[in-house]
Amino acid sequence: MIRQILALKGNPRLCIVTEPLWGIPHALYIPFFPLYMHTLGLGDSDIGILVSVGFFLQMISAFIGGVASDKYGRRLTTFVADILSWTIPVGIWALAQDFRWFLVAAVFNSIWRVSDTSWQCLLVEDVEADRIVRLYQWVYIAGLLSVFFAPISFYFLRVHSLVPVMRVLLGFAFVSMTLKFFLMYKFGMETGQGRVRMAETKDTSLFTLSLQCKDVFLQIIRTPATLRVLALIILLNIQQISSNNFFSLYVAQDLGVPEQNLALFPILRAGIMLVFFLFAQVWLNRFPLYAVMLGGLAVYITGHVWLLSIPGYGSTPYAAVPILSLVLFTVIDACAASLFLPRRDSLVILNVDPQERARIMALLLVIMLGVSSPFGYIVGAMSEVSRRIPFVMSIGLFVLMGVIVLMERKRKIEIKT
Repeated sequence: MIRQILALKGNPRLCIVTEPLWGIPHALYIPFFPLYMHTLGLGDSDIGILVSVGFFLQMISAFIGGVASDKYGRRLTTFVADILSWTIPVGIWALAQDFRWFLVAAVFNSIWRVSDTSWQCLLVEDVEADRIVRLYQWVYIAGLLSVFFAPISFYFLRVHSLVPVMRVLLGFAFVSMTLKFFLMYKFGMETGQGRVRMAETKDTSLFTLSLQCKDVFLQIIRTPATLRVLALIILLNIQQISSNNFFSLYVAQDLGVPEQNLALFPILRAGIMLVFFLFAQVWLNRFPLYAVMLGGLAVYITGHVWLLSIPGYGSTPYAAVPILSLVLFTVIDACAASLFLPRRDSLVILNVDPQERARIMALLLVIMLGVSSPFGYIVGAMSEVSRRIPFVMSIGLFVLMGVIVLMERKRKIEIKT
């Protein structure tokens, strides 16, 4: 893996080496972000509304991302969308006072789906198909290394209160992320397929390109492999609504874990995942892709069953039990993510037509977001009834994902080690 990363050139290498400039500040503030909103007066339903609004707007931006990437190129589209979707909202979050500020920031942040499509094209379009799984593993490693900076947040929260610490961390994120976007634009280059699509769409308006997406949509629904990928990403996105937005509230509010300790769990998770990526993936790559993904889903289910069995502070005479139990859950969840997520990303790339990759990936995101958007409010409402319900729902979603992955068992996808 190390030889492969050193051998990378051009956009793939640039995408990976600049990723910590986004990942480090994101890792510093994200464990506390739901609590930050809660402290500024937002309830569970308010957070759910923001999630649903964000997903609805992301559906629009994802659609734009495909045609914009073809019309203006992957490089320029990524730069403009990143500035709009991260630099501006992170600045708003740093100054936020109430729900209205977060709503405005959610509007801008939803544009990140444009660059999600164009950035992935920059990452994979000049790489051989059988190297893509490895490339995504290095993307995850770059992000995981960033998590080890999270103790900085832990230290500051032991000395200062949550809101001023979050404002400083978000200010740092504003600077660091913006630097990444300028470096990507200055030193990046347009991909081979991007230049082809720019030439083909040079005299075609964005409106006409949007209308042409009808044919791409028909291609998606007529291709069973692509439909399976679509169902998989929809179910996973709904599940992540719960884990990303309500886990910290469940741990802090229901289990009674001190909020400053929340930074420790992402660090442990990152450490376990790094061990997997650096030492176990070569061995795992010998097995069929679907088999490893099924193993990951089984481990996910085990972890969530364990999470729901953890007693809160006050319900056990041993104060360390909730913390130790959450440590074990974090280890289980990290193992599951290491098995499942890189192969899920690779499955998406491998099951779409490379000639229409940008528009197909954009439409997949549009459909996924359209189906998922109501679940932000739904999960928020469920969380207000009981913060355990979203995690029970997650177990059912993992089972459905397993059924879809089983349908991939006849596809033989080779991974070079």
